[in-house]
Amino acid sequence: MPTDKDSGLVEPDIIVNGHVLTFAECMAVRVAIGSFRISLQSGTLRAGLGPALVAGYDHQLACVEHTMLCKDQARSRRRRARS
Repeated sequence: MPTDKDSGLVEPDIIVNGHVLTFAECMAVRVAIGSFRISLQSGTLRAGLGPALVAGYDHQLACVEHTMLCKDQARSRRRRARS
């Protein structure tokens, strides 16, 4: 897991097309996902996208956030992948 050497903060492992993201890049992805979920609450955006698309985006992003923030789940997935 990417760790900031100054603060000790840890971010989830993120690999995009074989490229392992740095601590800062992982943090940016996590924050962007959270920010987009918050923006989905905007009435204007909801109206523009439609309720079904907003619900789908929010559900999928919630799943990604949960995976990123739950270390135990990520560890168990890695263990299953190695088996």
